[in-house]
Amino acid sequence: MEQGAGNIEPLGEGEWQSGEDTATSDYDPSIAESRYGSLTSSVNDHIWEYGRRYHTFREGRYPIPNDDLEYNREYMRHAMFKEILEGKLFVAPIGNHPQKIADLGTGFGDWAIEMGEMFPSAKVVGVDLSPIQPVWIPPNVEFVVDDIEDEWVQDSDFDFIHLRYVSIALKDNTTLFRRIFENLKPGGWVESAEMSPHVFGDHTVRPDSALVRFFHLGNEVLSTRYGFEVEIADRLEELMLRIGFINVRRKTYNVPLGGWAREQRLRVIGRLMKEVSMDLCVAMSARPFIEHGIEEREREELRDSVKAALNDRTAHAQVPIHVIIGQKPPLSANPSTASFGSGQQQQQQQQQQHQQT
Repeated sequence: MEQGAGNIEPLGEGEWQSGEDTATSDYDPSIAESRYGSLTSSVNDHIWEYGRRYHTFREGRYPIPNDDLEYNREYMRHAMFKEILEGKLFVAPIGNHPQKIADLGTGFGDWAIEMGEMFPSAKVVGVDLSPIQPVWIPPNVEFVVDDIEDEWVQDSDFDFIHLRYVSIALKDNTTLFRRIFENLKPGGWVESAEMSPHVFGDHTVRPDSALVRFFHLGNEVLSTRYGFEVEIADRLEELMLRIGFINVRRKTYNVPLGGWAREQRLRVIGRLMKEVSMDLCVAMSARPFIEHGIEEREREELRDSVKAALNDRTAHAQVPIHVIIGQKPPLSANPSTASFGSGQQQQQQQQQQHQQT
């Protein structure tokens, strides 16, 4: 689904189905049980503030909660990415037999677990600040509590290192990607999926719309208060080339905010993105906006207006999501000729083998 700006065809008003697309996210937690088991919830590992739960390791480093409502958001975002990638977990051409895979900023671990199932002979390591992953996992999957911006303490010689929605919440991507480069095997791949946090669209998206205001405010808070590189998606290719990666490529997917697209698959993606965005607005309204000094009434008004905007299918808002891949030069002098996204066939083969077993 590689789209040009603004060229997603919307539904006509008469084609809408009543009740199909109502945003339901709010402060009431919707507990999402992991299909692999209960999540770690020791009070020694978490702190409760502003009605939400946060990590205590490097407390305050990442200002988004790690509770059940956040799990629901991450699970929907994972489902959305698989829809965007047409069922794939990655696009880098990593071959059929990777032996060591790392997922940096793994969150609740869904991607790492599914990669472990797809490649049972590989060791898959998920790294995150929060100990929130399932306890029932494939035997080849391991989760480690660590700060990925610290000195590298995990294994080296990885075949594949994966990040998703991580670089946008980091202070020093240059140092991190240098460490990624150092800890990949020659010929190994890195893949980073990041969103450019800017809303765009056709004439129906006004500059003063709630969604534009929310993303603008979020960018300001995360960059000025926490020092995050929120614009990293726009310069990640250049950074990777400067470090020494080869075969650096980008693919951009313009994702609808809400269920207004005519094409059914895009409408499903848009509805998932709508729920992800509403839950993000609720999460930002806690620690980030409160610590930034935004008053309660303003936060409530913003949440209400964002919810209304996400349900307004006459406004055709979109956000760009980028997938950037790069390869550490192999020992041979010949660069890889594999095309972007050629991992699709190998993933289908692995999925078929897994189903047969």
